[in-house]
Amino acid sequence: MDKKTLLKLAFSGFLMAVLLFAGYYKIELARKNTILVQIEPDQSCDLQIMACTLKTPGGGEVTFNIQPKPIPLVQKFNIDVQINNMEVEAVSVDFKGTSMNMGPNNVKLKAENSVHYSGKGMLPVCIRNSMEWQADIYVQTREGIIIAPFIFVTSKH
Repeated sequence: MDKKTLLKLAFSGFLMAVLLFAGYYKIELARKNTILVQIEPDQSCDLQIMACTLKTPGGGEVTFNIQPKPIPLVQKFNIDVQINNMEVEAVSVDFKGTSMNMGPNNVKLKAENSVHYSGKGMLPVCIRNSMEWQADIYVQTREGIIIAPFIFVTSKH
């Protein structure tokens, strides 16, 4: 074979490898961004008093806590999430008002170890005296995302 034919074959092989890798990457990215399940919130647990835990369908647990208590408005607070019986790649929290759009409020948590994730958050003040919030914990696993929602109410002091 002459050099020109060898170059064409090498380039074709390289192009095929790039296309295969891009296809695999796209499929893998779509799989990771798939929401596997959104757990039902536990209305009986009060984050203003204690940490709350939700069980996942696969036997895992997501425990969420905010300190200090009562949960402050317009002040930084500590966020702690503990994940049990699940292999986790990343954890983040999205705070949103349940009856009023308060804008984006996402916090990517830092892995302290394989089960404990932490970060700092802050809630804006609302014109109402009390505000119901939903904190969605996004648990990124190898298979996709599990959403664990926690409901709580804040009050102006």
